[in-house]
Amino acid sequence: MKHLAIVQIDDQLNLAPGEQRSDGLAPSKLAGRRLAAKPLIEWLVRRVSEAELIDGIAVVMPDAPQYRELASLIPLDIPCHFSAKSTPLARLAEASAEYPSNSIVRVPLETPFCDPVLIDRLLTAALQHQQKDYIGYSLEDGSPACRSNIGLFAEWIRSSALAKAAREVKAKEDAFRINSSFLEYPELFQLETLPVPQSLNRNDLRFSVANEDDWEELLAIVDVLGTETPEWQDMVRIIDGQPTMRDRMARRNRVVA
Repeated sequence: MKHLAIVQIDDQLNLAPGEQRSDGLAPSKLAGRRLAAKPLIEWLVRRVSEAELIDGIAVVMPDAPQYRELASLIPLDIPCHFSAKSTPLARLAEASAEYPSNSIVRVPLETPFCDPVLIDRLLTAALQHQQKDYIGYSLEDGSPACRSNIGLFAEWIRSSALAKAAREVKAKEDAFRINSSFLEYPELFQLETLPVPQSLNRNDLRFSVANEDDWEELLAIVDVLGTETPEWQDMVRIIDGQPTMRDRMARRNRVVA
């Protein structure tokens, strides 16, 4: 298999080592919520499958009861890997080894609008830059788009580089922030970034889901579009036509991590 998309459901992502979520909406709780009459995990898997250059999809979760309960919500044709490893990075690497491929596309559950066209753009870039280990998107100011709340972007990682990161990245906090395991180690990995579409270079878009307000606005967007696979351009048009929603998103981007 050349390109495997891995949807990652992990409450420890982007936390400090040992930190527990005290507020917000944990991915393990979010995954079973219904969107367009489907559990969110099914919605996201089917959305990612729209990427034409993806060869397969898998789901990775920690091996714990709250995740095991989600297994019945995942489509039967999608393999699911439960990992007992201690960090999100190690769990992702283990899943990649379980379902061998040349590369993976990592999609966190918190980005249910992750765009299949933007995924294909990553994979096209990987074909053009075959020496690279990691490819992601960057905003106009140079910051990684995967660290923003825009919530439309995946990351491409060479499978051998992912295994190397799991072995050699020693800072435990980076193993909880997977993009840091590559972006903070240019001496270990060959990195490439793609510019995001110009109309996404703004601070008043928030399609990632971290709390109840995000979830309610996600529902509203899907209700307006009336489609299971909305294109990001249509979503932006909705936001541009809803100044109150746009202001709420901008405000949350300023105050919510």
